[in-house]
Amino acid sequence: MRETRRSMVARAGTLAGFLRKQVGSAGAIAAGLTLPDPAAPIRLDGSESDWTASGHLLAAGERFRVVATGHQWLAKPIGLVIEPRATVFMRIGDGAIRKLVADDAVYEAWEGGELAFLTKALSEFADERGNLLPGKRRAQGPGIALRVERAQGPADGTGQPDGWHYLWRLGDGRIYTGDPDDIAVSTHGDVGILQRPLDLPLTRETVLSWDWLIERLPSDLPEDLAFTHDYLSIAVEFDNGRDLTYMWSAGLPEGHVFRCPLEWWCERETHWVLRSGAGGLGQWHSERRMVAADYAEALGEPLPQRIVRVWLIANSIFQRGHGEGRFARIAVG
Repeated sequence: MRETRRSMVARAGTLAGFLRKQVGSAGAIAAGLTLPDPAAPIRLDGSESDWTASGHLLAAGERFRVVATGHQWLAKPIGLVIEPRATVFMRIGDGAIRKLVADDAVYEAWEGGELAFLTKALSEFADERGNLLPGKRRAQGPGIALRVERAQGPADGTGQPDGWHYLWRLGDGRIYTGDPDDIAVSTHGDVGILQRPLDLPLTRETVLSWDWLIERLPSDLPEDLAFTHDYLSIAVEFDNGRDLTYMWSAGLPEGHVFRCPLEWWCERETHWVLRSGAGGLGQWHSERRMVAADYAEALGEPLPQRIVRVWLIANSIFQRGHGEGRFARIAVG
């Protein structure tokens, strides 16, 4: 396995840079946040161990509006915060979960039953019905307030390209727009993975190719620490549950290979730094990767049997930077 690690001194330098930057920007971050609406009937602070019922019974196909205000501090002194659109999930009855598309949006009920809410924060779901994996959940003030109203107008969409969908585990959003051959990515204070299902055998000749134009990176620090792990990338997922993601890094060297630094993901996701630094930003680049050879080098043998999905990944939730780019002509074969 080719996984590489930077020295403890280098990683400590990245952490120190992160803390300096975040302490300096914490006040400006706080000033741009909303406070929970005191008149809203539902209040969540992240300590809830189960879903909170809203009292609203919905029929399948009925439209409703959710207005969310407030935020949850993960660590206020260093400006780590999550806004509603990045953490509030909905469930109707005991059906499949959905995340807020925006802090104020209209939805069409995907099932019938009572609407309920949960904030995910740094927890992880065990399944698509919103059961949580074991782990302590603590209150994160000032909390999020929710108001639900009946709606007559059309449901708000995400603008995602045809044939692609958001990974349910992280939920929907408005990060990706465009058409399947030219997908625009824009992230700020949120996270989303866009997926396209495939069912292709992995052979020694399998190639992943794409063009990308990265305008802005969401991090200006190396991304191999949990709280600096804001990045843009493209990935392939295999039938063994692992994925290999090719990223453009702000500060890690080209060819650097590392496991995701986040809990749960660290057992599933491996990052390969394909490009690094500001050189080449704002320009189109064409890439071609031999997937089996890269997997063997990064993760070792045996190889998985099949490729089951292609992903686009955009994360800016930790440092709240802006990530902007486009991915075009993505092909696997």
